[in-house]
Amino acid sequence: MTRRRLIAGWTVLTVLAAGRAAHAQRGRPDPNPDASIEIEQVRVGVLAVGASVGGGRLHFRGEEHRFSVRGIEFGSIGVSSLSARGEVFGLRRLQDFAGRYTEQVSPRQRIEGQTGPETRWLRNAAGVELRLRTDRAGGQFRFNDAGVTIELR
Repeated sequence: MTRRRLIAGWTVLTVLAAGRAAHAQRGRPDPNPDASIEIEQVRVGVLAVGASVGGGRLHFRGEEHRFSVRGIEFGSIGVSSLSARGEVFGLRRLQDFAGRYTEQVSPRQRIEGQTGPETRWLRNAAGVELRLRTDRAGGQFRFNDAGVTIELR
């Protein structure tokens, strides 16, 4: 009788653990990306006046699609550049890619003098998520509080 209770107890614990794992996985993107993305931005600025140029490429279903990006802010004087590469999740139709993206998780704060890539998660209203590994040269950058707008060209 105690052996039966022990087996029943383990079975219940196993079912509960599996349920928790499934619940924790909900809301996370599919680990297999639907597309890849590359962004290149350059900003030339003096004090509060500056101009940014650049855009990106989306690699989706064997085709390359060019797009423009607005809403990346650079906090420097002179020339700054940003490059980002990453994966796109939840993209079923090309038209769902364009739109306003907002940051999903506050980024890890950089330590003074630290270099190397940062990982950022962005999501739009259509449920498309971007996982971007960003690298920058010549100053700090951040995403605009209102989000980043992507427009297909």
